[in-house]
Amino acid sequence: MRNFVAGLLLMLPACLWATKDSSLRYANAIYEKDFRTVKMENTASGFPFPVVQLGETATLKLELDQLTDERDYYQYTLIHCDAMWNPSNLQKNQYLNGQGFENIESVNFSNGTLMKFVHYDVSVPSANTSPRLSGNYLLLVYRNYDETDIVLSRRLMVLDMKGRVDLTVIQSSQVELRPTHQQVNFNFVLTDNYFMPKPYQDLKAVIMRNGEWVTANTGLAPQFISGNSYNYQYQTGNQFEGLNEFRFFDIRSFRQSTAGVKQRFNVANQKHIVLITDQTRRFDRYFNWADYNGRYFLFSRDIPLPSGASAEGDYCFVHFTLKSDEELKNKKVYVYGELSDWRMHPDCEMFYNADNKTYEAVIPLKQAYYNYSYAVYDPADGSVDTRHFEGSHSETENNYMVLMYHRNQTMNYDELIGYGLENTRTKR
Repeated sequence: MRNFVAGLLLMLPACLWATKDSSLRYANAIYEKDFRTVKMENTASGFPFPVVQLGETATLKLELDQLTDERDYYQYTLIHCDAMWNPSNLQKNQYLNGQGFENIESVNFSNGTLMKFVHYDVSVPSANTSPRLSGNYLLLVYRNYDETDIVLSRRLMVLDMKGRVDLTVIQSSQVELRPTHQQVNFNFVLTDNYFMPKPYQDLKAVIMRNGEWVTANTGLAPQFISGNSYNYQYQTGNQFEGLNEFRFFDIRSFRQSTAGVKQRFNVANQKHIVLITDQTRRFDRYFNWADYNGRYFLFSRDIPLPSGASAEGDYCFVHFTLKSDEELKNKKVYVYGELSDWRMHPDCEMFYNADNKTYEAVIPLKQAYYNYSYAVYDPADGSVDTRHFEGSHSETENNYMVLMYHRNQTMNYDELIGYGLENTRTKR
């Protein structure tokens, strides 16, 4: 174990400042390795899903750290996309009010931390850059007014409500899936004054579990229509694996004993946290505990300051260990959750230690309370399987979101006209 970890530690500094991948992706992506802890949350609702009402400003807050001791100058702009996150055939002045970009001017240098970083935050949308149309938007953060020098992209949705989404989540109605799957049934009830001539062709629904785009069910058409009510009670198209409650660890303090932490040590003036070795839960019975649905909560208990997270929380290297009797051939294992940006992040890939029969990873993370799980990625077909190490249960607590898109025939773009949110524990 020690030799294996020592080899990983030698590679970490080079990994943090590796070369930039500048190819634009219409997805949540980080283009430079020294950017960390990126969050965008709805400050009005307190819910970490980036949906904003058309016409509202300063509703979302984007935060990010750059692991350097010198500030840079960044701006952001917005790109309108269709329901499947392809760029729309619209000019910027057709979908944006104002000058079309905004400077990121809130900058704080790290204070009293071993790892130096610069913390940036900005409110979205702003008076200078606000959407004129509803739909999907890709937020691009770039350097020094050069829109080709991209450092970050984030997905956000702008809603112009034209109806309500009545949403319920139940155990799967299919007998063979009932122990492991959850079923999302919903109706979209359109307002009387909104005209929709071709709903089977132009109305699309997207269902998401816990805000994960990688497992989203996209492009569902209505099953049947009754007046202004569009029904989506499918038997197969709306099934999701319930999975399991997320694992957790607490590194809000480097001085006190905290949940999930086995050992602390310093190497080259950097903090290291070794977590308790995880076991597979694939064949375990369901056990209920309160989780954060895969997210993390930034805070530091080691400083007597009310903010406790943005510029005062320190970074450390977190050591993950997962028992596995054998290496999964031709597949990769990742630490997964909001800490991995809800994707197969290269920094979160695990490597198999044959001597100890464990998958291991060392990931730089900021002080926070974290949820996470383990995901298996198959490069052959791009599939992501969290069930292999976590199991799946229909009793698991999850949040489900439904987004309703309609093709605007006049301007030929997808507008977002409905949004629903439901938790599996909610009793209506």
